[in-house]
Amino acid sequence: MDKPFLQTLNLYRSKSALQISPSPELALVFVSLAPVIPGMENKMPDKNTKKYLWDKKLTASFNFEGALEVAAAAAALAEGKESLVADSKGTLPSWYRDPAKCGRDGNAKIIGFYRPKDPPNGSKVRYFLGITENNKSKDGQKIGISLEYPDLFKIARVMEEAALAILGWRKQIEERCDTNGHASPGTSDPHTSDTPAANAKSTAMANGTAQQSEVF
Repeated sequence: MDKPFLQTLNLYRSKSALQISPSPELALVFVSLAPVIPGMENKMPDKNTKKYLWDKKLTASFNFEGALEVAAAAAALAEGKESLVADSKGTLPSWYRDPAKCGRDGNAKIIGFYRPKDPPNGSKVRYFLGITENNKSKDGQKIGISLEYPDLFKIARVMEEAALAILGWRKQIEERCDTNGHASPGTSDPHTSDTPAANAKSTAMANGTAQQSEVF
C-alpha cells in the first residue's frame, strides 16, 4: 500500500489530549482521548516521563461517511455557524459507536461536541470534544478536551483529508481482496469504537488526556 500522506494530529491540554490517526490498513480514521496522569495536570514531564495515560484512552473510529460528518460539524463550529449542525433542541452533533455490531469486543461509546459550562470571562475555549463510554453499570469513563477555534479548523481539515484518503484505501483493500480471492471488506461497516490496531497505533504515537466529566 502506498505511504499515506496524512499525518497524525495531536492536541495536548493540561487535563487531556486528543489524537487523530489514520489507518490505511483498515480504511478508517481513529479519534482517541486519554486521561492525564494524576498530579501531572500543570506539569511539564521530564525526558522519558509520560504525562498522559494512553492505556486508559477511549477511541472511536470513523469510515468515509462518518469522517465527513465530523469534518462538516467541526468546520461549521469553527466558522460560528452552530445553527447548521445543532438539532431543534440546540444539541450539538454526536456519534454512537458500538463495536459489538462489528463482531468486536468493547463497550459502546458516544463521541460528540459540547458547549463549555460557565466559561470564565476572556476564555478562548469555545467547545469540548468528549467521548463517553457506555456500559451496563452506567459508570463508564468520560474524557473530554477543550477546543479553541484554531483546533476546530485543524480537526475539520484532518477529518476531511482522512475521508478522501479512505476512498483510495478502500479501493486498494478491495482490489487486494479480489486478487487473493477473499471477500471484500468494503461491504461491512467498520466504525467500531475501539480495536487492537487502534490501541497499538495510538500508544506508540503519543502521550494523552485527562478525564473531564464536568464537560458532559
